[in-house]
Amino acid sequence: MNKYYKKIDKSIFKYGITIPKEYEEMFLKGHELKVGEGRNIKIKFKNKEYSGRINNVNRKTSTNVYQIRWDSNNELINELKKEFIQSYFAIMSYEFNENNINKKYSRTNLLGGNQEVLIFNSIDYNTIELETFIKIETVYDNIFKEFVNRNVFGWISKQEYNQMITKSTQWFDIKELKRHMDIPYVIYYLIDDINKEIYIGSATKLGDRVKPGRHEISGWNKFRYEIVHPSYHKDLKSIEYHSIMNFARFFKNNGNLRTLDISDYKLVNKEYKFYQK
Repeated sequence: MNKYYKKIDKSIFKYGITIPKEYEEMFLKGHELKVGEGRNIKIKFKNKEYSGRINNVNRKTSTNVYQIRWDSNNELINELKKEFIQSYFAIMSYEFNENNINKKYSRTNLLGGNQEVLIFNSIDYNTIELETFIKIETVYDNIFKEFVNRNVFGWISKQEYNQMITKSTQWFDIKELKRHMDIPYVIYYLIDDINKEIYIGSATKLGDRVKPGRHEISGWNKFRYEIVHPSYHKDLKSIEYHSIMNFARFFKNNGNLRTLDISDYKLVNKEYKFYQK
């Protein structure tokens, strides 16, 4: 066996998978791990490479339980959500109904005709490739994928319900700005990696504030952002100033605040009076 066909379930969008006993050798390649140990691996999906791990989970059983984990890789999780958007939407719907209507937990079992499937292919000791085998497509896919981009479903999870930040992104190149313009209620970070400058701001819509050539940091070429939970929209400006003040304590800054000065980068924000008495 050199391929494992996995029906999409909640674990795919949460942490990864548990490796069935009959497929352990395929992934381990003769290199067993001690209980509680793990090793880093590369996970390839749709021509992109992500980081992951194979762990021998420390459970109170007489046999080993191996898992392929990517719970710390939000980028891969979001790509899997968008690829199998029908399964993700169905699972979130079930979870909402069970947690908020029936007030109980149950496993999500999708009907056979609605079951999407992911292939796991063990390339070598360090590399696993994921491949779509069955994918259900509808006319609603694009809007559901946009919901994932904006973490609209994040509030359903009890664990995420009270989190101030519902999504924190990777760094993007300025060329990718166009597809993020409509993201609402964000704290954003701009970097000019030529002149070593940092700028932090907030926006009720990213595209209203983040534009090429802004006078505060005219040479910025990379950006990232954090989406603020609706419960904290009223505190958007306070969260922005909190981020500014924390960055100022590490980097050179225009506020003449005492800093560790840990790099050549400078925080070019000019507004610090919010926290200055």
